[in-house]
Amino acid sequence: MSPAIFAVSAGLFFALSSIYTRWGLERASSGSAVLITALANVVIFWPLFLIFAPFESISSWAVLAFIGAGASGPFLGRLLLFTGMARVGVSVATPLYNIQVLFAVIGGVIFFNETLTPFVGLGTVVLLSGVAMLSLDASGGNKDQPRRLKDLAFPLASGFFFAVSFMLRKWGLEIKPEVYLGLAMMASTSFFTAFVVGPIQGKPLSFPKGHPLVMFAIAGLLTNVAQLFSLNAILKGDLVVVIPLQNTQPLFALLFTALFLRKLERITKVVVAGAMLVVAGAVLVNF
Repeated sequence: MSPAIFAVSAGLFFALSSIYTRWGLERASSGSAVLITALANVVIFWPLFLIFAPFESISSWAVLAFIGAGASGPFLGRLLLFTGMARVGVSVATPLYNIQVLFAVIGGVIFFNETLTPFVGLGTVVLLSGVAMLSLDASGGNKDQPRRLKDLAFPLASGFFFAVSFMLRKWGLEIKPEVYLGLAMMASTSFFTAFVVGPIQGKPLSFPKGHPLVMFAIAGLLTNVAQLFSLNAILKGDLVVVIPLQNTQPLFALLFTALFLRKLERITKVVVAGAMLVVAGAVLVNF
């Protein structure tokens, strides 16, 4: 498979994961969602590492990059994104966190000598226009609670930390091109960070029961598939190409929200237009 197909497939499965996460967030916290999805990653990725990757790779310096990627992306980025989903809905939070494309492109140029395209300026304007539309339309997203402007900061901050995570993943894969090593290390870091940070903040994380547990477990398994596609795309392609393609996720998220979350969220014409502008801007940045 080409890096482009890997990247789009990652966007599809990340969008599916967000739907199950949103269902679970009806009865549990975003911290619990991070804990269960990270645990699902650990349970799957460590056996894959032991089967398919040389065990001595665990002594590579790449491990440090993957640990940093796990703390910034799967933990902090995911925690902020899930909080954003709970506050403004999947249909709004998912496109907003796509601001990561700009940070990823800038990082790819600065740290990996990747080529910046002539359309980056136009793409940036289009993408930010989409973000502005999503921010100003207070009628879109969650039906059960009013939108506050500060709630939008959560998915936007999530985009920044995910972009940092992508750069660290790329760095780790350049040191040691072992996808399963990266996945196992990032999953472990996310899981253990969730346990450590919660008590420090005075908010110990707990395992949910019943419906939320099932929803978060399914979301975690779907995230496993998405991360596998994503890391293969990053390994085989440039960040300036694969990250925008991966971020077709908002279009999949809008489709799935319209199909499965109609009782929880309202998708307005402005939300659809904003999401499409975000994706179009991401593509233009790398056209």
